[in-house]
Parts: sequence; structure tokens; C-alpha cells
Amino acid sequence: MKRSFYLLFSLLVLASLALAACGPTTTPTTAPATQPPVAATQPPEATQPPVAACTPVGTEPIPFPSGGKSVTGAWDQEPDNIISEFTQMSYAAWISQLTVVGLGEWDENGTFVPELAAEVPSAANGGVSADGLTITWHLKPCLFWSDGQPLTSADVLFTWQAIMDPGNAPMTRVGYDKITSIDTPDDTTVVLHFSELYPPWQTLFTQGPNNYGSLMPKHILEGHTALEGDPFIHWPTISSGPWVIAEWVAGDHMTLLPNANFFSGRAKLDQVQIKFVPDSNTALAALQTGDLDWYPNFAESDITTVGALEPAVHLVVKPGFDFEHYFFNLGTTAGVDGKGISDLDGFCPFKDVRVRKAITLGIDRQTIVDSLLAGETIVPATQWPNSSWTNASLTPDAYNPTEAAALLDQAGYTLGADGIRVGMCNGVETKLSFNFETTTAPIRIDIATAVQSDLAKIGIEFKPIHTPAGTFFAGYSDGGNMATGKFDMDGYTTGFYPDPMTGVEDSYACKTVPSTGNPSGANNYHICDPALDTLMAAVNATADPAARKVAIDELQKYIFDNYLVVMMYARANVYGMVDRFVPGPFGFASNLDWNSEVWDVK
Repeated sequence: MKRSFYLLFSLLVLASLALAACGPTTTPTTAPATQPPVAATQPPEATQPPVAACTPVGTEPIPFPSGGKSVTGAWDQEPDNIISEFTQMSYAAWISQLTVVGLGEWDENGTFVPELAAEVPSAANGGVSADGLTITWHLKPCLFWSDGQPLTSADVLFTWQAIMDPGNAPMTRVGYDKITSIDTPDDTTVVLHFSELYPPWQTLFTQGPNNYGSLMPKHILEGHTALEGDPFIHWPTISSGPWVIAEWVAGDHMTLLPNANFFSGRAKLDQVQIKFVPDSNTALAALQTGDLDWYPNFAESDITTVGALEPAVHLVVKPGFDFEHYFFNLGTTAGVDGKGISDLDGFCPFKDVRVRKAITLGIDRQTIVDSLLAGETIVPATQWPNSSWTNASLTPDAYNPTEAAALLDQAGYTLGADGIRVGMCNGVETKLSFNFETTTAPIRIDIATAVQSDLAKIGIEFKPIHTPAGTFFAGYSDGGNMATGKFDMDGYTTGFYPDPMTGVEDSYACKTVPSTGNPSGANNYHICDPALDTLMAAVNATADPAARKVAIDELQKYIFDNYLVVMMYARANVYGMVDRFVPGPFGFASNLDWNSEVWDVK
């Protein structure tokens, strides 16, 4: 419904008054050299004096009072960085939800809602232009960082500039690289201009468990370069979210205190502690003794064990869109037509789809789900499990070692005297013997052991390597094996949501293959396939959900038919929490941490 002109005019006047009360307005700074210059637009003049002063509540985190309310959680992975644009760890994204937030987020129902923004842009409220190329955000008035400095449209502009600055190495620039300029006509207005239609625009400058877009403070980071190594990126000393990291003892614990300037008010709790533990077994024991209040990362195999502890420990299971998958290093130093060049070539036999299919057929994934995951999940066909975007016409391959062996015979790999197949690949005699790297999570160790046994039956030597998560997920600039291509096969959990294309270009596009010339690339598969680029472009060529569904079905079928990944199982978030801990409502798309300001204790 359209608003009357008088009401609209009145709201604009009130907005200008609130802005004047918040402090001086800003104009855009110059965009990075790799981008077109940002247009400077002067803010409108206020026609009346400010109604009331807009001042921060404080400039420091609120100290923990004697006898205050505190909860303690445990994580078995310690974040590498906290500013989300420079990490790909889920644990880091969770801390970002608690501390450095974005314009919007996803609630317990998976609905996109405003956070630092006053409302979500739409065609109805004038936030989305008719051609979809201009998105206008309005921030809430009188926002402040925890140090008392104003949080304004200038911080949104700075965040984009930092991401696009060639002197920095964020994990991805996908989506942000489609923005040609940003206007900031006043402190609370941000106008994004896109070079082409970008349907997942909601994922930019926004924060979630699978979305990395927290805002960066201009007044702290302006003038800094090589931000991936900046101390503030690792440990932000100020906050825009409900909590501030007051203490971080590496390898032991992290202490969070309330941000007095959080836009929705002081958190109910007085302190949140996060202990770093070696594994879920340690966390389970601590829950039973009362040393922990919650643990967010039990595996599906723990459901029966945790559930048996009711009512002292509550089991919470949130099925969702993440998946555990194994994937091949498909990197080539030649690239394709000069694109997607990797520093190293991947394991040669993986270039043959028959080998990739044989490995998929040679792993008894359903038995793994039944025996190690309590039968509480599924083996999905595609990377969009439990989602309306799933291509329902595709069925996961059943375990078939006979067909797998036949495919390897066809590919020219025959059994040697040691039981390992050998054949010629690019003119070089090559054994089907390769490393597989993943984290030290107990469930991953157990599954890799089962896979090793399965593949040995068809003449493949699968050699697991278990690396601490912080090292395993290290980026290119930190020499991570996955990013630099120093691996044969890897495995971990990821997911393509909240938009169905979230992370897809990062994972598959030629332009996102990491290398010396492209250290920000997040394509851990190191694959460059022009056909994939075309299919992905088709999904993003329209904002119509029905047309996108047709296009994404075709993309899924291509990935499925070419066996580009081995889908192991769909993930659920499995939590254990003691009775005294009272979280807010949450879902898979929001995670536990999206509304931590309402957490409480009985």
C-alpha cells in the first residue's frame, strides 16, 4: 500500500531531525583504485533544530558485577579471526553474531530481518529500484560502536572499500564486486549501485551463521592495509553487537561483557564465557558436572547419548541445510583459457569423472549414517539438502563396489601386487593412493576410518590426515593447505544458504580459484569449468524464484552428473544445554547466537 504524500514528507522531516541530533553527516570517501569513484552526494539540510541530543551510553564494556548473571559455553574450535570477511570458520561467524554485526540477519524462522538497519529494503518501501540495480538501506538513528563513536553509513562504505581494496585479502569479494558505487547522502542512508542484477543482495553487509558481512569500523581501520593480518581483525577491541570481547586467553577461554551502546539495549546477562575444549566428549562431561551451560556442536551420532541425560541436560536438534562432503583437488596450473589458474596441479586421476564416480560408489555412505550418526540424517543427492531448492529428480547413488571396480578398470587402473590400483595418468604411472585431510573432530576421524576401509576393498589407498581446525581452515595468506592447493582430497561441512547461491560462486567460479595472483579466492575445489560459470550466471540472471529454481536445478544436475563432490550426509545442529540456561528462540538459519541479548538464566 502506498503512503500518502503528507505522511511520507512528515517521516522524512523526522528522519532528518534525528540525523542532525546524531552528529555531523558524512560524505563518501574515494573508492579503491580498482573500482569506479563513489559519487558524493550532499545531505539535505535540517529545517528545524534537533529534538534531543543523541549520545552514547558509555565508552567501555559494562564490568561484570559481583553476583551477576553469567553463562559458560564450550567450543572445540578456536576462531582464527573475528571480523567475518577474513575467515571461513563457522565458530568465527558465531562470534561475529555476538559482537560485530551487520545491516540484517535471519531470525528463528529463517526470515530476513533488519539488525542495524531500520527496515529491510523492498520495492514497496522504495528500497529496491524497479530494475533491481539500486538497493537503499536506512540505518537506525543514533547507532554507536561500543567505544562511543557513531556507527554510520560511512562504516558501510568503508567496509565495501576494505573488501575491494587490492591491498587486502578477504575470503571473498563475490557480490561486493558487482557494486559499482555507494552513495551516503547522510549518516543513515546507504545507496548501493550494482553493475548487474544480483538477487542475493541481502547477503551483503549482513551477518548470520553462514553469512559473513559484519560492518568494520572506519575510525579504527581507516588507513590500514593487509587487513587479513591486522590485530583488530583477529580480536576486535570494540563492538557493534550485544557483546564485547573483554578477554581472550588463547587455547583456554574468551570472556564477553555487555556492550552498553548496543542498539536494542543492554543484554540480560552480565557475562558470557566461552571455553575452548579439545572435543565434544570433554564438553559432554563438563555439561554433566555443571561446568558448562551449553555446547553447540554435538554430532548427529551424539543424539542418543545427549538425549539420555534429560532433564538435567536438554537435547536440541535443528535439521538444516548444511552438509558434510568430501571433495577433490581439481586444480590445474594451466587453468582454462587463462582463467582459474592454480599454483599446483591436483591429483591427476581425479581429472577423470570415472575415478570420481568410483570413489562415490565405493563409500557405503548409508551405513555410515546408520551406524555412526544414529540414522538421524540422510545421504543427500545435492548440496541443497532439506531445502525447497533441492532438485528432487536426483537420487543419491547407492553403495556399489562392483560398479566402482568396473569403472576403475575402464579408466585403466588395475590392481597391483600390493592391492592398490595403478595406471597411467597423463603419461605417468600413478597409484590410486592419496591423502585425505580434515579436522580432528571425533566423528570425522571415525568416518574417515570407515571410508578408508571401504575404498581399500576396491583397490584405493585412502590416507586420512587430521589437522586442528584453525590450521585446516587457514587462508591462502597463512599458507593453508586447502587454499594453496597442497592437498589431494579434503572434507568438511558447509552449506549454500540463506540465499541458495550463497557461497556457490565462491566454491565453483573460475575467478575464485585461489593462487598467488588471487589470494582472496575461496574456491577450495580449485575447479575452473566454464560450463559451471554459465550455469551459475543463469541462476543469478533473474530475481524470479520460479525461474531461479529451474536454473538451479540444472546447476545441481551438472554437479551431480560430473561427481564434483562426494555428498556424505546432511547436517543438523545438535545442542546440549543445562536446564538453568534460557536461550531465545532460534533455528538452523539463525543459529543460537542471533539474539544473545535475550539469553537469561533461571
